[in-house]
Amino acid sequence: MLQPKFVALHCQEVGGKTYEGSVKHVEDFVRMLMASEELKSFDRMRVYLDEDYTNSERFTALGNFYFIHETIRTAQIWDFKTKAFLPCQGKEVHTGNIEEVSSKEKTKFPAEFFPEVK
Repeated sequence: MLQPKFVALHCQEVGGKTYEGSVKHVEDFVRMLMASEELKSFDRMRVYLDEDYTNSERFTALGNFYFIHETIRTAQIWDFKTKAFLPCQGKEVHTGNIEEVSSKEKTKFPAEFFPEVK
C-alpha cells in the first residue's frame, strides 16, 4: 500500500464550464477533501482555486491542492513576489480572485491559441 508524504492534485476546469452554477459543489468538495480520514495525517495544506469567473481575461478555472504529511519536518513554499522560500505551516485555502496570492503563479494561454472559441 502506498503511503505518500506529499500529494499534489491539479484540477482543470474546476467547477465545470458554468462555474457560477457549480461553485457550491466545489466548496463542498474542498471541505470534504480537507476533512477526509485519508488526509488526516497531512498537517499542512495549500489550496488555490481560481474562482473569479467574472474576469474572462484572467479566469482559468484551475484548482491546485498540496498536502504535506506530518512526518516531513520542514516544508517551504516559493514566494514569487519576494523570490524566496517561506515556511509552509498550517492550512491555507485561497479562493475567488487569487491574482495577489504571492505563493502561486498563474498564466492563461492567449486567446489567439484558440481561434475557434469566441
